[in-house]
Amino acid sequence: MDFILFLLVNFTLFVRPGEVFPALAEVPLYNCLILATLVLVAPRVVETLRPERLSRDPITTCVLGMIPAILLSRLRHLDLSEAQFRTFEFGKIAIYYLILNAIINTTGRLRAFLYAIALFATISSGLALLHHWEVIYVPTIATAIESDVDPETGDLYQIARLCATGIFADPNDLSMFAIFATVICLSGLGDKQLSLLRFLWLAPLAVLLTAIAYTQSRGGMLALVAALGTFSYLRFGKWKTLTAALVVLPVLIALGGRQTNVGAGFSGGTGDERLKLWSEGLVVLRKFPLFGIGAGQYVEEAGQVAHNSFVHCFVELGLVGGTIFLGAFWFAVISLWRLRPFLCGAMQNLTSESYRRLHSYLMAMVCGYSVSMLSLSRSYVVPTYLVLGVANVYCRQSQNQGIPVLVPLDQRRIGQLLLVAVLFLAAIQTVIKIKLR
Repeated sequence: MDFILFLLVNFTLFVRPGEVFPALAEVPLYNCLILATLVLVAPRVVETLRPERLSRDPITTCVLGMIPAILLSRLRHLDLSEAQFRTFEFGKIAIYYLILNAIINTTGRLRAFLYAIALFATISSGLALLHHWEVIYVPTIATAIESDVDPETGDLYQIARLCATGIFADPNDLSMFAIFATVICLSGLGDKQLSLLRFLWLAPLAVLLTAIAYTQSRGGMLALVAALGTFSYLRFGKWKTLTAALVVLPVLIALGGRQTNVGAGFSGGTGDERLKLWSEGLVVLRKFPLFGIGAGQYVEEAGQVAHNSFVHCFVELGLVGGTIFLGAFWFAVISLWRLRPFLCGAMQNLTSESYRRLHSYLMAMVCGYSVSMLSLSRSYVVPTYLVLGVANVYCRQSQNQGIPVLVPLDQRRIGQLLLVAVLFLAAIQTVIKIKLR
């Protein structure tokens, strides 16, 4: 029952029936469903909060650490009302993450949950495409129209970029999650447990790839390349991956268009604008280094969000909150990476085949999503914590497979995280200096 309810929670989140069917617009479907789910799994959620459990679960510790970081970022400026509001809003996201970890507690459930998420993303993308092609009309979907410059003629031209409902009302958001779902579809295609039914995943895969193309997202293209490159490296090795890249990447570049013209996104136009936003943010960070300028304040200071989730968090939440947010993804990546030796060679007998098979796909999902966040500010949205949640579920399942805790939250790991945070900020500052100065 809890699993079914949680699937309904995600259906209402990603498909947004209240926006597709106006009669449901006033019904708080998501809130009702997630509250009902929380009541069912409350004891298991409380269990995840035990200190000894958190010491073995650095991803969850970082997610929960965002709550005091957001609170302190506003209290530092004596803004009590905003502190309460921002903390409450993120608290709802943290509850989603905790429920996910409480319910998705087996490899079978993780596999089924990922397939459901891919189908929900396909429905959302399919509705967006049908609306874009004027087959149906969804009043809450608006096509994003942007102007760009033809590099050959210098003339301005307009681009229609695909958007969907709700949290995917921005083409970059839609592309970001469609890529995550695309990797799940590839996982379904390779799932021999489904027998011939696995080839049915070709249909949602086609819908998602079409949607990604219609979003015209440069960041999405980079994320797709990162996700597929990560998967290829883990599954086929570095030399086959390099050979494939030498063949595929020139073809992508030759296709032309805004999406494959990635270089334009980082030199001139939107690229320079984003670097300036990062620079302005880091200048402000020096004034409030510990707890930042306050959650939700980047727009007030720079006129726009940072267009980089990690920079956004460092500036708004300071070195404390920025390091915590970066740490959630850092621990997700290194936890998945350190599992690799146990999933191949002589040690593979410790794990089940279905568990081993998911590893390369999950690593691709996390890496692809992380690359997306380098050009988007999505630090406080549910999909970000869904990605962290499924990575954490997989890593926790390793203990049920007979693998010891590989990345405990100890002094050594905290020291590594601090070093990673320093290197990240130094790298961002170096990029800004090279490109803008």
